[in-house]
Amino acid sequence: MTSTPPKPKVFFLPWDRRSELIDLLEACDARSSFQRNDLVAVKIHFGERGGDGHIKPEWIRPALKMLWKMKTQPFLTDTGTIYHGARSNAASHLMVAAEHGFTQSKLQTPIIIADGLMGDDYDEIPIPGKHFQSVKIATGIRRADAMLVLSHFKGHLLCGFGGAVKNLGMGCGARLGKFEMHSSSSPTLTVEKCIGCGACITKCAHDALTLVGDTIRKDDDACVGCGECIVACPTAALAVTWNEGAAAVQERLAEYALGAVADKRALYLNFVNHITPNCDCMGMKEKPLCADVGILASLDPVAIDQASLDLVIKTGGDVFQEAHPGIDGTVQLAHAEKIGLGNRNYELVTGDW
Repeated sequence: MTSTPPKPKVFFLPWDRRSELIDLLEACDARSSFQRNDLVAVKIHFGERGGDGHIKPEWIRPALKMLWKMKTQPFLTDTGTIYHGARSNAASHLMVAAEHGFTQSKLQTPIIIADGLMGDDYDEIPIPGKHFQSVKIATGIRRADAMLVLSHFKGHLLCGFGGAVKNLGMGCGARLGKFEMHSSSSPTLTVEKCIGCGACITKCAHDALTLVGDTIRKDDDACVGCGECIVACPTAALAVTWNEGAAAVQERLAEYALGAVADKRALYLNFVNHITPNCDCMGMKEKPLCADVGILASLDPVAIDQASLDLVIKTGGDVFQEAHPGIDGTVQLAHAEKIGLGNRNYELVTGDW
């Protein structure tokens, strides 16, 4: 007779007790996820310029201190964006991180952009997916021994909400991986915006772009969708072709999340506060949808997202459905559970740590 596996535990700390984070970490046996001399990728979103919803540096100091006391080698990390902006290359990305207080001097922890200077530094990881048989995971994350995944739980235009699964999937994929999640077509060229500078040509390694007169022409057969031209273009004449629906994007990012933690020890913390309608990539200040909830910890990324969603609904109602009508954010969790990333059926642990 087959026994039922135990439910993954999700530990909950109310927001007004956030100063007790180290006690939460001890309660969930966080130390079991890390070993002496581990290179620990502390995955976080440093926030976009102009926004204020991201996790703040002072909130994570207890977790970093724990890692240092365990004699591990932690580093804070994220990956670049596929759109032209302040975080599209490692140099400017680090400047944004510093503006938000994420510096080595303040946190005694180095900061590394995991997919390299231009987002093309990755390892191909095989997975048993519906959409992908392999995924492109940023080298700096893939080659770490373990991960501490710090996620701001909030709304999202395509995913309904974003937490640990999205932080793993979209946040750990290299630039080409982000294209695979969002689009099945090559970049869109709007010739009216082209100024004929040729900056995109210098970045294209596949001879897919040529300058005819003072206008760029694109060979769709030669284009592999790497996205280098998009970041290089100063006028957004080349842009992402957003042709995948919400459900497909969610399933794809769940498969990337599976590849991000393949054969890797990981601990997850969800900061369920300042719950905005949109993600921290938007670069704008938004009013929260409901009251702050708290901090959750778990060894299961699917369980922690399901618990975060349930607590938000208990606190303020189905605020994500109200913010994004017609978007079912649970698609990402259902698919993640189906491919073996985690379990939506969890045990919530509360109390005095």
